[in-house]
Amino acid sequence: MEGLERLVRNAESLVEEGYYDVAPHASRSPSFLEFLGRSDLPAPVIAEIKFASPTMERVHAAVTFDVLLDRIVASHPLGLSVLAEPRIFGGHLDYVRRAASKSIPVLMKDIVVDARQVNAAAESGASAILLIQATESRHFLPQPIEAFVDLAHDRDLDVLLEVHTLDEWDAAVRTDADILGINNRDLATMTVDLETTPRLLSSRTKDRPVVSMSGIDRRDQLKTMLQAGADAVLIGSAIMASPDPPKKLGEFLRA
Repeated sequence: MEGLERLVRNAESLVEEGYYDVAPHASRSPSFLEFLGRSDLPAPVIAEIKFASPTMERVHAAVTFDVLLDRIVASHPLGLSVLAEPRIFGGHLDYVRRAASKSIPVLMKDIVVDARQVNAAAESGASAILLIQATESRHFLPQPIEAFVDLAHDRDLDVLLEVHTLDEWDAAVRTDADILGINNRDLATMTVDLETTPRLLSSRTKDRPVVSMSGIDRRDQLKTMLQAGADAVLIGSAIMASPDPPKKLGEFLRA
């Protein structure tokens, strides 16, 4: 089973087990759209908090979440991407809730294949949710991805719609997604090509904000993505694989 299908099947299992059936949470984090382009932030970096992934060795224990959260927020990234998936990425919906109380934009990062996950993002206080164009093109969704975009907007969530190819870009821009995310990683093979973001942005006209995602390990790579036209960069593994994630984040924020 290739990478994306494995992630989808795992998400379906969690949905059916009731993992995403959560009670409402009072705090709602601010919108990413309100923070993109702000000149008072050190650099447009979305810091991702995760404790594991198929491509990252586990370095930090989940018991450190609150300490990490406070120190990362104190570094003033543009926003946070918080993993909700517990089995493969070591995330949890409670992490989303705790992050949402910090007055900073929070993206609930997940493999969304069911409306209950969209509702869980809203109930947990996230201001944005990730959708993946390939889940529609690979026929992993029970309905068109635009239905998920509409549901997210009904719940006052921004939508970050992830693409990896030009075909996926062309399909994504026909939706009402608020932000496009260019994943430099091919989710089928899990391989990274940092030319993906520059290639897509040089081939198409940007009509909404774009976030470059995956594989960015150094400050010069961050600058390359911004120079190519990305409005922000999401960085996860390079931060969380560091012995001191907030210190590593600070290196990117000074880029």
